[in-house]
Amino acid sequence: MSEFERILQEKLNPVYKAHYAVWVYWWPLWRRIYSGQRILRSWEEFDLVREGQTFLDYGCGTGCFAIVAANIVGVTGKVYALDRFPRQLEIVQKRSRKQGLTNIVTILSESKTGLPDESVDVAWMCDVFHEVQERRAVLEEMHRVLKKEGTLAIYDGMRDRVLYYTEDLFSLDGRDDKLLTFIK
Repeated sequence: MSEFERILQEKLNPVYKAHYAVWVYWWPLWRRIYSGQRILRSWEEFDLVREGQTFLDYGCGTGCFAIVAANIVGVTGKVYALDRFPRQLEIVQKRSRKQGLTNIVTILSESKTGLPDESVDVAWMCDVFHEVQERRAVLEEMHRVLKKEGTLAIYDGMRDRVLYYTEDLFSLDGRDDKLLTFIK
């Protein structure tokens, strides 16, 4: 358990437990039933994820998209699932083992990926940008790890703020509802 999670649990124990249960168990269900299919259709429309790619799911949660991406990139590709909560990453690992996926690597971090420069084809952030405290620093990290011509895809309600923070780092390539795609 991270220091952040421990403090939340100690200070907000009943509220924390209720929130965590909703977040860990009901949010993935909501994602699968409601918004997840629409987001995956956007992936197809933008040809976002392809076989053999290296994909970074920044703020992966329980792995709804990391698992899908791992199936698409296949055995020649790799998925990095990054989250700041160890429990979320345990769920990703359990789900990937259950599906027999060996191409998912989990990363515990609040900002830095620890990945080599220009090692990622697609960096994906879904409903996490609004939660990031150091937005510009995280986007600079995405810029560092993305390959030349790599894609940053952000699905978030903060579209205008995303455009502000990505200025001078990325070029807008496409937009659809809450999804913005950028090229390095």
